[in-house]
Amino acid sequence: MILCSCNLITDRDVRASVKPCGAAADRARDVFKHKGCLPNCGRCVRNIQGLCDREAAASLKERSPGPREPVLAMAAE
Repeated sequence: MILCSCNLITDRDVRASVKPCGAAADRARDVFKHKGCLPNCGRCVRNIQGLCDREAAASLKERSPGPREPVLAMAAE
């Protein structure tokens, strides 16, 4: 889906602007920098930022460990 008509930035482009550490781009400006362009009219920035936020949340969810096993305390004898 095209998010920025001025620069033809798609949702795939936003997802491809993942930083080496595995986290999604923090800001819409990171996406524009990755694509080598600047926003023209600015109407897309809110949508691009929203997708960046969702990708960052999904990345954190994937990297976080699952629920831990309960630790049973040993009774003192």
